Amino acid sequence: MLDIAINYVEQVKQKFRSTWFKERYKYWTATNYSEEWNPIESTWVDHQFVSVRNEEVIGYIGYGIDRASGDVVHNLNIINFEEKPSITFARDLGQVLIDIFEKYNFRKLSFYVVVGNPIEKSYDKMCERYGGRIVGVKRKNTRLIDGKYYDEKLYEIFKEDYMKAVKW
Repeated sequence: MLDIAINYVEQVKQKFRSTWFKERYKYWTATNYSEEWNPIESTWVDHQFVSVRNEEVIGYIGYGIDRASGDVVHNLNIINFEEKPSITFARDLGQVLIDIFEKYNFRKLSFYVVVGNPIEKSYDKMCERYGGRIVGVKRKNTRLIDGKYYDEKLYEIFKEDYMKAVKW
């Protein structure tokens, strides 16, 4: 079930703290440090959601908004707190994508992935499915907790291409 993150502040904070210094989450943090998660108390610049099953937060989905352009900007944050992928989280993630274009009517979704992240292939497929494109790759653009520099792959999906792909 998708809900707003502010309704689960303490649980979300604990879940994020549990990811600190773990190899499994190095691609998600996309940096070499961690900091406390805090909710944004407005929907003007960010939308923050959680995926919940049996009152337990199993994932987080958030994104930034550029109101001037009508775009969802690069800080798309998707994290699954469970060991294995779940249908609940996948459905909630799909709903967020639908909502970006069909409910909130944003013009474009821009996001990136650290190259090597296991989710990269899924993002490539999602982008292809919805008429998006890989904009480019920034070489050695981010330093992760292992001290190494990694490339970042940039994506974009326009609402008009998404709507054609879903045949609206």
